[in-house]
Amino acid sequence: MSGSSTQPPDPTGLGDMNDIIFVSLGMIVMDEIRFPDGKVLSHVPGGSGLYSTLGARLAVTDVTNSGRVGCLALAGSDFPVSVVDTLKSWGITLCLQQADDRLSTRGLLQYQGTNFKDRVFSYTTAPLQPTPADLTNRIPLLRSVAFHLLASPQDFELSAQQLQAIRHADGVLTKPLLAWEPAPASCRSSFRDEHLKAAKLAHIYSPNHTELLAVFHDVEEPSLVFDRDTIQDIALQLLESGVGPDGQGAVVVRCEEHGSFAVSKAYTGRWFPAFYSGNSSKVVDATGAGNAFLGGATAKLAEGAGLTEAVIMGTVAASFAIEQIGLPERAGEGKGETWNGVGVLSRIEAYRAKMEKNY
Repeated sequence: MSGSSTQPPDPTGLGDMNDIIFVSLGMIVMDEIRFPDGKVLSHVPGGSGLYSTLGARLAVTDVTNSGRVGCLALAGSDFPVSVVDTLKSWGITLCLQQADDRLSTRGLLQYQGTNFKDRVFSYTTAPLQPTPADLTNRIPLLRSVAFHLLASPQDFELSAQQLQAIRHADGVLTKPLLAWEPAPASCRSSFRDEHLKAAKLAHIYSPNHTELLAVFHDVEEPSLVFDRDTIQDIALQLLESGVGPDGQGAVVVRCEEHGSFAVSKAYTGRWFPAFYSGNSSKVVDATGAGNAFLGGATAKLAEGAGLTEAVIMGTVAASFAIEQIGLPERAGEGKGETWNGVGVLSRIEAYRAKMEKNY
């Protein structure tokens, strides 16, 4: 299948150049990472909120507009100053909400083999989960063009309703673009009807391929055989059921080293290659890659780009997330800004060249 650029689902007004374009309601998690050889890394920043914000920040290639990316950080008394300094260095609009009587969200990530996909995660403190209520009276963030949510179908529906009500109460009458990343625990066939119902509120419905199959293809364990046709068929069936307001939303399936598939009723389905092949030595740890992808893609749509440009940006954002454990290293200012020593625009051009070669 092939596709051409198309405008994103219309959130009834993209706002002006001074508006925030992206806010995640995901968490910032401080991880302890344990490796099979006994090595332990402590205080590694992660979480869907942090990595999706990274992706959105990478998408703002004109760094003079980096403040258009918002970040709501719920922190405990032990939240590292170094993470605050990192976020401030990105030039984003940071809203730090610190609870002195709580500990920050912390997790334990245990790798069980040389393959970084074999891992077990658990929270070691009570999670501080942002909700739309945390945006009350925080006008810059509340007015965001787009929001990213990692949630179960029920929580996504509730958050979508609460967000709209709180915006109306503060005089924000436009409807935001909502990017829904389904929580992995809710990706089971028993939740199929709930996914179909909630997807009608999402401008972007974006599971990864194993999650998609688990919900809609009765697959309890990831298949060893990757089948594009099956993924395409399910995505098209989803569109027929209805995705987004008035059925104008997009399905974007993130497929790790296999790339991604994007489709909407206005956009013929298209496959995009991954930036790195599965056996590339540049791939260190895929943790956070899907979040970064969705943050980059959503921010690009919020700027008014079409789905092709959004997925290109998402793919490039993910490529920076997987080159190391933790966050990529930012250096330089203005047009000289680099991440891991590479400019975002130059990596986008490299990816376009790969697309031309592969398709």
